[in-house]
Amino acid sequence: MTISKNPKKIQELFDVIAEKYDFNNNIISLGLHKTIKFLSLKNLEIKNGAKILDECTGTGDITGLIKKINLDVEITGIDFSRNMLAGAKNKFPSVTFIQADCTNLPFDNETFDIITMTFGLRNIEDYNKALQETFRVLKSGGEFLHLDFGEKNFFSKIFDTLVPPLIKLFYGKNLPYAYLLESKKEFPTPDKLIEIFKSHGFKLKCRKDFLFGIISSQIMQKP
Repeated sequence: MTISKNPKKIQELFDVIAEKYDFNNNIISLGLHKTIKFLSLKNLEIKNGAKILDECTGTGDITGLIKKINLDVEITGIDFSRNMLAGAKNKFPSVTFIQADCTNLPFDNETFDIITMTFGLRNIEDYNKALQETFRVLKSGGEFLHLDFGEKNFFSKIFDTLVPPLIKLFYGKNLPYAYLLESKKEFPTPDKLIEIFKSHGFKLKCRKDFLFGIISSQIMQKP
């Protein structure tokens, strides 16, 4: 089955789930998602004074974790869900958050030293355009961290089985998360993603898998 990723519908979906997004992430990840994000960020070279862009920032978790690693950085978080950004601004008032589209970034060429995107590319209809824009605004020698679901293995199938009843129990309905699980199934595996990233000019710096491969991070570099 091919699911629709019409930008307007995706935007509406995330506006709907924004209020309980953090709570549900804690439930479906058994509280591990922040640890995984932090460990992924630790593989970046986050230097003093770095300019960092967090794409698909959601409620801003990545921006807060980066600040824990290095306070002396300039972080901008973008998302096209107004409700998600409202949550991010409430949690991290010192961070700059902008409502923007990853396929049409409002920044000059080679603006950022580091760009991060966690659990976001999977929800973008034209992710090739998003990657073109990411490459464009990243400085030469800069790093792009991508983190999302990984291998479609036995453990991934267990995850897919457990999530719907958990969400229904705590969320009341599971329609939005039914979409998220379907998008997970259709998303390229980490090996295929790395080849896609390379086709856009990136080179692989490192890859790290978590939870038996259910989650995977790739750090790509712009030559």
